[in-house]
Amino acid sequence: MCVMVIAKGNNIINRIKVISTAAVIAMAAAGCHKSADSTPDLEQLYAEVDEEIGRSHIYETEKDRRISQLRHNLSRVDDDRSRLMIYDDLITEYQSYVCDSALKYVEEAQVLAEQSGNRHAQLRLLLKKADIASHAGLFTEAHEMLTKVSEGDLDTTLKTEYYSAYCALSYYETEYLPAGEYTLKSREARRNYTDSLLRVASPESFVYLTNWADETMHKEPGLVKQRLESELKKYMPGTREYSIIASTLARVYEQTSDLKMQKAYLAKTAISDIKGAVKENMAMRELATKVFEEGDIERANLYMKSSLDDATYYAACMSGAQSGRMLPVIDTAYASRQKSQQKHLRSLITITSFLLAMAITGLVVILRQMRHVKRANKMVQQSNEELSAMSERLQQANDALAETNKELRKSNRTAEEYAGLFMDFCSVTISNLQKYHLTLRTLALQGNVKGILKKLDKGDASSETLKVFYQKFDDAILNLYPNFADKVNELLQPDGRVVLKSGERLNTELRILALMKIGLGDGEQMADFLRCSLSTVYTYRSKLKRRALNPEKFEEEVLSI
Repeated sequence: MCVMVIAKGNNIINRIKVISTAAVIAMAAAGCHKSADSTPDLEQLYAEVDEEIGRSHIYETEKDRRISQLRHNLSRVDDDRSRLMIYDDLITEYQSYVCDSALKYVEEAQVLAEQSGNRHAQLRLLLKKADIASHAGLFTEAHEMLTKVSEGDLDTTLKTEYYSAYCALSYYETEYLPAGEYTLKSREARRNYTDSLLRVASPESFVYLTNWADETMHKEPGLVKQRLESELKKYMPGTREYSIIASTLARVYEQTSDLKMQKAYLAKTAISDIKGAVKENMAMRELATKVFEEGDIERANLYMKSSLDDATYYAACMSGAQSGRMLPVIDTAYASRQKSQQKHLRSLITITSFLLAMAITGLVVILRQMRHVKRANKMVQQSNEELSAMSERLQQANDALAETNKELRKSNRTAEEYAGLFMDFCSVTISNLQKYHLTLRTLALQGNVKGILKKLDKGDASSETLKVFYQKFDDAILNLYPNFADKVNELLQPDGRVVLKSGERLNTELRILALMKIGLGDGEQMADFLRCSLSTVYTYRSKLKRRALNPEKFEEEVLSI
């Protein structure tokens, strides 16, 4: 790609920027430059592009701060030379940021150069204005400006800028205009101006390097890759030079049909453009097209809208039109994907609501059954007292009492079975709720449904349900076995007894023993119930045995509580 000449001179603000960011540059250097034969991690690069899009306002704020400082400096200097230098800096800041502002300051600088009789500056600024116009898609205006320049009035430096401006104009015409005879003429003109530029530019200059690469990539792509990848290491992401070299490398790899490396360098170019607050760019649009072809519709939509926003901000009709061609296609695919995801989401919500209703119904039934059992226990206790008073006089009443006790034990076992079934059912329900929560979050991220994410992030429904579930479990156990914690502590050594915290009814150790008591003694069942690993359950049981008065019979004694 033909490029405009990088403005020379004393760019004060850019120097300040380089000094202030030197430490960050040194830390980032190793990660930003990979050798050509390394395998790029495209997903990691895409993720970095996503992150930088979210940070773009930070870079724009920094650029606006530099521009404000330059404007302030411009209002405080009086001599023409200093004012022209500041105008150059303002034009450099704006030329890939806001074209209208860049053209405005070029015109102001032209007036100053004309007033001071500086013919060299007038020609240079006219070439700069034509170059900015071509980048913005103002091709007719750019041609009119360049026809006002006579090659005989130009020194070597200005000739380089002259040919570079024509190269850029021809390049953007071929990119923007539909295929046809005029496009072929633009391509031929571009080759001719590139040849002229390479004859007058210094072989050590940046403009020579990039135009040499553009001219040579079709004949010797391997040589171009080697040299550009070596040169890329001299610059940091965020600089215009880095973006230009990276985008040229993307085109070289496209030429050699290496799609993966092409996408890697497009991503690097996009990252550099965002960091440099470059609004006049093509890499983001091309990257959007590539990820769309991969089937990543959400990311393609994000990239294409970012490209269109940049083009609108820059006021470039060319970039806006090119982005606009692809955006409806991506939007249609994205809307279809969103509709399908919303339908699936509604189905999940319906199923989960049904499961939740079942869980609540089951909880109500079990609680009622537990109240019945509690009342039955109380009645049996009263019967036991009466039978005990009559035991000495009525031997036959002893048989009846034994039978009653047998029925009581059977009732207790039934209650334990009900409690076990209830706990297992609720545990499964909570697992489903947790999976649903994860599914909702994943869908929200894929669909960018910010409202769902915010709602989920305000409170974890599954965690709250689990907390209530454990409270109900504690209530159920203590309703069945009111002195359960005290009875357990009677089986433990004095210095190893369970001490509950303030507000606790049962803790993890007591819940493990309670699960054993109600018949859920399998380690995997306990681990699933308590939401922990199997090894954690075994650790708790082992520690409890070691603290028991009779370790060998400890668990049997717990069952007899």
